[in-house]
Amino acid sequence: MFIVSRLDSFRKKFIKNKFLFFMALAVMVWYAIFRYVPYYWNLIAFKDYSYARGFWGSPWVGLDNFRAMFVDPMFLRVLRNTLVISALKITIGFPFPILLAIFLNEVFSKAYRKTIQTITFVPFFISWVIYASIMYTLLSPSVGMINVLLKSLGGEGIYFLANEAWFRPILVASEITKNSGYFTVIYMAALAGVDQEIFEAAICDGANLFQRIWHVTLPGIASVITILFILRLGQLLTVGFEQVYILYSPMVYDVGDVIETFNYRQGILGGRFAYTTALGLFKSAIGFVLVLVSNSVLKKLTDYGLW
Repeated sequence: MFIVSRLDSFRKKFIKNKFLFFMALAVMVWYAIFRYVPYYWNLIAFKDYSYARGFWGSPWVGLDNFRAMFVDPMFLRVLRNTLVISALKITIGFPFPILLAIFLNEVFSKAYRKTIQTITFVPFFISWVIYASIMYTLLSPSVGMINVLLKSLGGEGIYFLANEAWFRPILVASEITKNSGYFTVIYMAALAGVDQEIFEAAICDGANLFQRIWHVTLPGIASVITILFILRLGQLLTVGFEQVYILYSPMVYDVGDVIETFNYRQGILGGRFAYTTALGLFKSAIGFVLVLVSNSVLKKLTDYGLW
């Protein structure tokens, strides 16, 4: 009887919301075909795969590809670069939209706030190819605006994108200027949901601006900050293929080559499909573990989490 009643309830809900179910079905089919079915081919990571022998004919080698990965000095280099660049993006780039959202919410009037939000949000819709071309123009060693300014002040031109000391800061700065506007909108939406009576009560109690931010604003958006931080930690080994691939060159491989670009060169260009599949599985496994651990820790510290 329980199963019959549940089926009858589902049938009624389906009839009432059939268009929504069909819309959801299209999304689920897309995910099944392009996300879940390809998981089967991850078995290549445990084979000595070759085109000639095919998937079924390639022999099993167990964990040999993973062992080869951890003794490869090139992999150790790109792993170090990935961790350093990702850590810089998290420590510098993650707090930036939070600070910008608080700044816009507390300092500017509504008209100025909307204008600045629009200006900072626009770069998010520009592809990395176009954004990189703008950066190439600005950072050109001969006619770039920044180098022209340096030369006018008596300095020497710098080839920023071929300079190991400048490449990582450029990656972080370009990430902030391109994507911070999107996350600022998310935090502004969260701030709009904070009860204004709490702010008014804090003002009546004599709290200054910084005390209101610390005791009212940040706790009010703590759940959103926590969720986005957990998701960002899950992408610790994902720096951003398009950004790095377009901006880097062999001259900055020692500091700029990351797992994604290394995977592309070894897999697509080098034909080492089993090796790069193993590398992709390693990256996904690390991300999965980081999400579980960070969610558990932050759940205990803040009472907020993904589940």
